Amino acid sequence: MLLHGVGSSSRTWWRLVPALDEGLRLVLPDYRGHGDSEAPEPPYRPDHIVDDIVRVLDAEGIGAASVIGFSVGALFAQQLALAHPERVNALVLLNSIADRTPQEQLRALSRWADVRTRVPGDLARSSVERWFTSDFARLEPAVVDVEVQIVSGVDPVGYAEVYGILATADLGDSPARIACPTLIVTGENDRGSTPRMSRTLHELIPDSRLHIVPDLQHYLHVEDPARLAAMINDFLLTRDTPTAL
Repeated sequence: MLLHGVGSSSRTWWRLVPALDEGLRLVLPDYRGHGDSEAPEPPYRPDHIVDDIVRVLDAEGIGAASVIGFSVGALFAQQLALAHPERVNALVLLNSIADRTPQEQLRALSRWADVRTRVPGDLARSSVERWFTSDFARLEPAVVDVEVQIVSGVDPVGYAEVYGILATADLGDSPARIACPTLIVTGENDRGSTPRMSRTLHELIPDSRLHIVPDLQHYLHVEDPARLAAMINDFLLTRDTPTAL
């Protein structure tokens, strides 16, 4: 199961999916208020999203899955593993937040205020320089535009509600209770989901591997899907031995 980022949708996996092992059965849900999912009345709480994910697993007849979560999806993946450990075989946490500093918390809350007051299209266009390296944005404008259009089409209420979860979530030391094998990946230059945060998760989660991808920023699943897929494929095949890279 692949869980997308805030304001995005399952369409964001369009470059990663073809590079994943062809033997995998993939389930790509949209959160409430995102993509093709309905936008019920707020508030949206983390347990609402986790319950939605469990309902998708049930509807697909899946007892347990390996869960790949990007950004806020990595938070939901952890919360799923903590609340329903029997439903999670393994975790892949991409560009996850953890242990924000006071300054990082203020920036997240400021961004949440922007999400509540600005249209998604404007936010998407202003986010490109945080999502992608400048070289990629210059050389692959059509790819970048796909991601901008995905976020531009999100329901504003759904975007604001789920961003509120991202901005205020603090799992503390809870990830230390995650018992399944876990792969943790972020970009070396990700300013929101920093390498320090991923190292914190690696220190907390007993059976975990850590990859810090040189040079990349937030949308590494779009900018370098081949390299990320190789990490994921290798992890899902050899997840018995934790290691840090």
